[in-house]
Amino acid sequence: MLLYQFRKGTNPRRVIIYLAEKGIDVPRYELDYANGEHRSPRYLGINPSGRAPTLVTDDGLAITDSAAIVEYLEELHPERPKIGTDPSSRARVRALERLGGDLVARSQLWLWNRTEAFSAKEPSPSKETADRTHRYVTELLDILEVEIGWNAFLAGEEPTIADFTTFTIFQTARERFDLPYGCEHPRLDAWYKRFRSRSSADY
Repeated sequence: MLLYQFRKGTNPRRVIIYLAEKGIDVPRYELDYANGEHRSPRYLGINPSGRAPTLVTDDGLAITDSAAIVEYLEELHPERPKIGTDPSSRARVRALERLGGDLVARSQLWLWNRTEAFSAKEPSPSKETADRTHRYVTELLDILEVEIGWNAFLAGEEPTIADFTTFTIFQTARERFDLPYGCEHPRLDAWYKRFRSRSSADY
């Protein structure tokens, strides 16, 4: 088994944080994004999208979606579950994880269209798209602000995949792009700072 990763990438970090929280040791390969290794013929032969992460399993299956990688590993390592412990908790965790995934996707689109580092790579960055997607991002943050309530973590008192997914986009926006992402949502702001203090959140 081998995990191709890019430690600073939003989607790879979902898997990296999950592995740290679970205490699972998987061999890693750090892709050299700066020099375009993720677009090399060798890597494109493994993952045609040219993105990270990719988990190549022991039987040679290449899993190229971060959520699918986490669910695959959770099946292999069901102890200390991170997707809930019963039907009700699993349903809540998965619902919140999907909200987090939607937040990641919309936030990345917003960043791509409003951040210089991303816009340089986009064929036609659009302020209109940035403004529109920012409204969607704010709506999702509003929902998560209500959903977390007074819990320590998004789905309760223990961290789950909902936290791992959602935390990554906060970390990307705040630490890579120095944006006040979610700072106007006090419960989420406190949650982010609380999760950031965990060793799993370190780069």
